Amino acid sequence: MSRTVTRFTTGIVAAGLALAVSACSPVLSMKPYASSDGAKVSWGEGVNDVRGENLIILSSEQGGEGRLVGGLTNTTDERVTVTFGFVEGEPQQVRIDPRSTVLLDGSQERDVLLVDVPVAPGSTASMVFETPTLGAVTLPIPVLDGTLSEYANLVP
Repeated sequence: MSRTVTRFTTGIVAAGLALAVSACSPVLSMKPYASSDGAKVSWGEGVNDVRGENLIILSSEQGGEGRLVGGLTNTTDERVTVTFGFVEGEPQQVRIDPRSTVLLDGSQERDVLLVDVPVAPGSTASMVFETPTLGAVTLPIPVLDGTLSEYANLVP
């Protein structure tokens, strides 16, 4: 057998083995996940849902003031009120019009300040997010400080 045929056969076998091994690997991109620094919360699935994306708390210290940033999206046909707060804290509310998104970005009309952040930056704080019709979800929200330059001007 010539070297060319042997190399070709070896290449075919290697390609087939690579395809077989990759077919056994789980496809992680099909699972919902937060692809950034923040957390994700969702009520419902598909067309009619309410969700929060890239939710983080920015604070300089435990016990200090914090700012919640991220986005809240309502894909339903009804106006939705999302109530949220630390598990052991005062709740706040944001109203989201039908088929729209509210960006919690620290601007005057969309600034959500939280008092008495229960953990230090680098940890996660348990927060409850609730809607009247969709129920409550408790999840850990990352607490970051101004170390990352994109968040430095948002730390209260």
